[in-house]
Amino acid sequence: MELREYINFLMAVIGVLMSLVGFLFWRILHRIEDKLEELHRLAHNCRESLPIRFLGRKEFDGYQSDIDKLWYAVNYHQHDQAGRVTR
Repeated sequence: MELREYINFLMAVIGVLMSLVGFLFWRILHRIEDKLEELHRLAHNCRESLPIRFLGRKEFDGYQSDIDKLWYAVNYHQHDQAGRVTR
């Protein structure tokens, strides 16, 4: 075989390998794209459900005094001899 034939064979092998690498890279990108779309869908659904699951600032401020009383009871309570909580 001449040098030209070796070079042609080597270029053909490199071309096949590069095609394989390109295909595998395309598969990786496609899988990443699917995962990103799923992540976007989940984040969007979560954002849509936030107003239902959480209070707004005005509603929260209305309950703030009750919350403060409960935290005071948790932080500054005592126990009797039987172990029951007394305020």
